[in-house]
Amino acid sequence: MASSPENRALPLTAVNIAALVLALTVTALRCYVRIWLLKAFGADDWLMVAAAICFAFYCSVSLTGLAHGTGYHVGDLSKESYAEARKWWYCCYPSYAVTMALTKISIAFFFRRVIVERVHKWILNTAAILTVASCLVFFFASIFQCWPVSYYWDKYSQTGTCIPDRVVIALVMLFSVINIITDFTFALMPAWILSHLNMKRQTKWALCLLMGLGCVASAAVVIRLPYVHLIASDDFLYDTIDVAIWSTTEQCLAITAGGLATLQPLVKLIAFKLGLGGRPSLPTPSGYGNNMPMPTGSIAVKRSFTHRTEARTSAHNKYDQPGLKLQPVIGEYSAECYNTSQELLRVPSGSDGKPSKESERSSESRHT
Repeated sequence: MASSPENRALPLTAVNIAALVLALTVTALRCYVRIWLLKAFGADDWLMVAAAICFAFYCSVSLTGLAHGTGYHVGDLSKESYAEARKWWYCCYPSYAVTMALTKISIAFFFRRVIVERVHKWILNTAAILTVASCLVFFFASIFQCWPVSYYWDKYSQTGTCIPDRVVIALVMLFSVINIITDFTFALMPAWILSHLNMKRQTKWALCLLMGLGCVASAAVVIRLPYVHLIASDDFLYDTIDVAIWSTTEQCLAITAGGLATLQPLVKLIAFKLGLGGRPSLPTPSGYGNNMPMPTGSIAVKRSFTHRTEARTSAHNKYDQPGLKLQPVIGEYSAECYNTSQELLRVPSGSDGKPSKESERSSESRHT
């Protein structure tokens, strides 16, 4: 490699390192919350861990390409260095597609936890299928854009053919547009659903903000669009640095946004430890303080079902945690709910408008 003061390797190197540290840190915190605090490590968590691993591979490949000439002018590189840098750039294509596919599927699985309406699930599933389909097309098109494959980076010692650059640019543009649409779908639809739920306004806005973080990843895609045409540049390794920077940023923001939406229990726990918030309800064996009797009430989960609750008494194990514990019963759903805010829950009524026998017994127990 010839010595040249004019190169753009440093900005991409800094973005790769910063993005990798941020994405892995948020993913590690997500694993801590789901494994140790909530004890509910699900399919969405496995998928996001896989996405983080794939993103780490992408960043390592990109950094290796930078070491061989990415960011330099073609005239400043030998034929061997240019071919080596192009080879590592080529490896970024499929790893980018896999990272985005795993991230979007993970976010879709996460939102399925809070979505109950069939039409909303159809919209979510459609967006997920569209994402997977576009990622698969981009994955195979990027791998087989030249034949033999090695002709993509080595045009000096062999002959071959490649897909025209305008086709590759069109595929990247189409992939970017689909990413923008699905990002807004994943971000705005759950926020719209939450806005119609009966909960405290502060909690509602906080959840909507967390779920809306997916729009941030779309910002990187929009910023990248004007640079996509540079894929056809003769000075490829130098002119496409902006494409590489915003592709790395997009993956990092997608993984980070998906992880931040799961860190609310950790934030509450830290606030409690610092004396800035109330006692969190976490399913840990040690518990948080003494138990106290809680009144009965009801929680409407769906239109056709009501979860009944029972009063908290001293007969319960002292290590039991406040929260919601479902108890399936034949023909109906019931639940044991402990009101951590110490506010009286609504007493369920019978079908004739009068308090049910269970409600009367609960009321008598409260008065005694």
